Amino acid sequence: MNKKDLLIREFVRGKVSRRDFNAGLVSMGLSAAAASALVNSTISQANADEPKQGGYMRVAATGSHAGDTLDPAKIVSGVDIMRAGLLYNRLVDYLPGQGLVNNLANGYESNNEATKWTIEIKDGVEFHNGKTMTAADVAYSFNRHLDPDGGSPANAYLGDVESIVADGDQHVVFNMSAPNADIPYLLSEYHFTVQPEGADAESYAAGEAVGTGPWQVKEFEPGIAAVFERNPNYHRTGFPYIDEIETFGIPDNTSRVNALLAGEVEMITALDPQLVTQVSESDNSAVLNQPGGAHPTYPMRSDVSPFSDNNARLAIKHAVDRERMLELAWGGLGTVGRDHPIPAHDPFFAPDVEALPRDPDKVAYYLKQAGMENQTFELHASDANFGGANASVVMAELMNESGLNATVKKVPSDGYWSAIWLTVPWCGSSWYGRPTADQMLSVAYITGAAWNESYWSNEKFDNLVFEGRKTTDFALRQEIYRDIQIIMRDEGSSITPVFTNWLDAYSTKVKNLKGHPHGFAGWMYWEDAWLDDANA
Repeated sequence: MNKKDLLIREFVRGKVSRRDFNAGLVSMGLSAAAASALVNSTISQANADEPKQGGYMRVAATGSHAGDTLDPAKIVSGVDIMRAGLLYNRLVDYLPGQGLVNNLANGYESNNEATKWTIEIKDGVEFHNGKTMTAADVAYSFNRHLDPDGGSPANAYLGDVESIVADGDQHVVFNMSAPNADIPYLLSEYHFTVQPEGADAESYAAGEAVGTGPWQVKEFEPGIAAVFERNPNYHRTGFPYIDEIETFGIPDNTSRVNALLAGEVEMITALDPQLVTQVSESDNSAVLNQPGGAHPTYPMRSDVSPFSDNNARLAIKHAVDRERMLELAWGGLGTVGRDHPIPAHDPFFAPDVEALPRDPDKVAYYLKQAGMENQTFELHASDANFGGANASVVMAELMNESGLNATVKKVPSDGYWSAIWLTVPWCGSSWYGRPTADQMLSVAYITGAAWNESYWSNEKFDNLVFEGRKTTDFALRQEIYRDIQIIMRDEGSSITPVFTNWLDAYSTKVKNLKGHPHGFAGWMYWEDAWLDDANA
């Protein structure tokens, strides 16, 4: 690709302004008139691109294993979340620049106390098997998560829900035990999709998965791959554009990028920050860079030694050089974290609650208080984590510069979330964030939460979370969440050193792919995307 073609490509991508594009052409020897003509023709050609129906898109995630599932009540890994995004719809979506947008719902309203929410669902929506969706299907789908014996991690979000019932064919009622102003946002959480009444764990285990989404299952082999084909009766007429999508895992970061650059896949998730330049300089690939609420965590199991002692946890927190970690491990693509999961764009983020500073003297002080001056702290990590194992290595090296003795044990990505996470005393983890602070705190931090990865239990913290959930006064909620952030910073059992941008990569054949603050790869809102084979 010569300099002129490269400049044209970058202009079409929106990375070069019209003025700079024109100036660049003139500097290459084109006359002012010729440069202006080429600018205008390039704009016309770009605007003339019309979405095309058809095509086969291959997507490589960070891993796949025998425990892969299509059951919305069981999904955990990134590839599970991706596949659920293709198969199923939510009642409400959160879309950048638009906020909450109805999908399977026509609308929702609550009583004055926010203790009863009524959702009206769309009429005439069909499942993949031809059955028409009713309120009974919606209630059934949510009740699978509400059932405490069902094992859904999303059960933590429904703590104030007493019952979910159908009221006729078109209305679903959420009856609450306490006020909850966040229910509309709750409806946009990725677990809460709609399936036919009667779909249960046994049917999913048998390979059956029926939804209302833009694609339906064609092939599914856990640990190998899954293929989805276009839903011809999708409720958004004319969508999706892409005929088939194949998803599978490539655990190694470099191998995943090489597959994209070689044209073996059209999209990859979790682009290693160290490989961003390699993709950006490619003629046929581009980076999808989206700020959001994604964050790595390093949970320390507070139920076992040495992390049951908060002095040890404080020593480790004071050993973290967050700014350098962000720069070295993520190329500065993100923001510094403060050991809680509430990002800076959240309305309840408390800017005055600073992170604990790197301080070698305090590292030494707290290690002495714990009687752990000679303690070695072992961190398990893999490329399944945000930033790959490299981010964990960087953090450990920076900690050691602060006087801590930290080592990293690299383990395979395959099986990481079943064999390492929630099991070993200290490991790397990754979170996509959630639409609301309450959802994030409820699923990962309150006592007994399904994904309380640090096994932390703090009664004062729990009570504040419950109080914040039922409080409708915004200013009071801000005060409550500020107190929550202080407790997590000073007493919590997890390190949240940074908030990272979502980094994925895709072939220039893929058109109209948009980033999303809540998740990787545009959060699988791909029904508007299309493939242009002429742009290979």
